[in-house]
This record gives sequence, C-alpha cells and structure tokens, in this order.
Amino acid sequence: MSVKKTDKKNIKKVVAKSSVAKPVITKVSPVKVAPSVIKKIEPKKLIKPLIFLLILALVYLFKDEVIVASVNGRPVTRWALIQNLEKQGGSTALENMTLKMLVEQELKKAGVVVSKEEMDAEITKIEEQLTAQGQNLDDLLKAQGLTRNEVRDQLSLSKGLEKLLADKITVSDDEVKAYFEANKVSIGADSKLEDVSESIKAQLKQQKLVSEQQKWFAEIKKTAKVNYFKFAPSTQL
Repeated sequence: MSVKKTDKKNIKKVVAKSSVAKPVITKVSPVKVAPSVIKKIEPKKLIKPLIFLLILALVYLFKDEVIVASVNGRPVTRWALIQNLEKQGGSTALENMTLKMLVEQELKKAGVVVSKEEMDAEITKIEEQLTAQGQNLDDLLKAQGLTRNEVRDQLSLSKGLEKLLADKITVSDDEVKAYFEANKVSIGADSKLEDVSESIKAQLKQQKLVSEQQKWFAEIKKTAKVNYFKFAPSTQL
C-alpha cells in the first residue's frame, strides 16, 4: 500500500510535535523569614564589648606599665606600688616637689636663666672629677636610679640659686687666710697658702651658699601659698 506525499508531511509534523517537550514553568514563591529570626544589633549594645576589648588590648600593650612584678603568678600592680610608696614617703616627696616648683617660680620671677652651655660645663666638670677618682658618672647614676636629665634639672636649680645669691656668697682673701691659719693641722703643717687657697675658697663659698639658701628658703616660705590636700608635711610651707 503506497503512502501519499500529503500523508508523509502530516506524519513528520506529528513526530516533530511529539519529540519536542515543552518546558515546564513553575512559580517559586519567595521564602518568608519570620521577623524574630533576623534581629538588628543595636549600636549601643556593641559599645560595652568594644570597650572591654579595647581595655584588654591596652593592658596587653602596656602590661609592663600596669604590672611591675609577680609572686607565684599573682601580679603586683603599679597602683599598689604607688600606694605603698605614698605611705612610706609621700609627704617628703610632695614637699620636695612643692619646694622645687617654688624655686623655679622665684628664679623665673627674678629673671635668672641657666644656659645649656653652663649646664654642659657643670656636667663636664663632674665627669672629670669622677674620672680622676676612677669612677663613671653613668654607673653612679644607674646605681642611684637617676638619669642625666634628672641631674641636669637638679644642677639647673642649684646653679640658678647660686646666680640669684651671688652677691651674698663672695669670699675674700682675708677669709681664706683666716681659715688656713685656723685649720693648719687638718690641712697639713707643710702646706702653703697659695697651694690650697683655691680649694679653701671653693669650700667657704659652698658653706656660704648653703647658709644663704636656708635663709632664702625661710623668707619665701613666709609668703608662699601652698595648700596640701594630702600627705601634708609636719611643717607646712
């Protein structure tokens, strides 16, 4: 039995239609998340944890400044050390600090200035004296827990007071001679005045400086207004 051409075309169309599957499109509904599942973190609630972490970081970075020692794992804090030191010598340390400030104020008021060159000369003189005795300035400072800057501060005040009281600490030749005659035994019977006059003059000058400084301190204490709120010394300014 022969198939007609028109029938063949119809068969091809049927086969083509049956072999191509239509894509199935399904609608996916969006997933709804309950409001209770996702919670916004309020900025205020983050502040405390951040501060805590910051404190921990600072303690770690500056642990040597916070903890000065440990005993069997138990730390000794700098604050505890300071409290102990305050109990032992707080009044003395505070009095020295107030006196130092008072001297600085008075020297500034009087226009007394100690130059860097003068300070360098003083330090050099001290180092030369120590070297002659077989000692070293840095070693001595380290043993006493001091620094060169601290020594310079002390020398600056001392030199400033020496300048301020210069007219009251002069030593005459007659005073040197009188001291030499009165202390021949301790100086040495064979010693000559011209050989020891400079050292005698320096010694007498230092004695006068100490004496005049004490008088000067007594005078400025009378007019100074120093209020101690804690660790007041037995004799206040």
